[in-house]
Amino acid sequence: MNTMTKKESLLLAKKRHYKWLRSLGLKVNEKTGHIIIKRTSKTLEIPTYIPRNSIPTSDRIVNFSGKRNYATALPEGKTISVAYNKGPYMIVDAKDFKTMGRKI
Repeated sequence: MNTMTKKESLLLAKKRHYKWLRSLGLKVNEKTGHIIIKRTSKTLEIPTYIPRNSIPTSDRIVNFSGKRNYATALPEGKTISVAYNKGPYMIVDAKDFKTMGRKI
């Protein structure tokens, strides 16, 4: 059975990687593994990606009116109380105030 040592498998992987880099058109130094780049007088034009400021997003709050005003005045002859046992607060007639929460 022909098994490679860890060092041999690493060298084989490096050779395959360097071969792949050469297939992309790059020159690779076999001893150091550095990619050799030819220096030219041309400068690379790298595009600048600047985000737009006016992209509509869902987190914008539009037409915020500030603090809400709730009406606190009750109509004449009404009161606020628990209308039934364990029920929510409701506006009820003042004449039913004594019998609220009881069966009649």
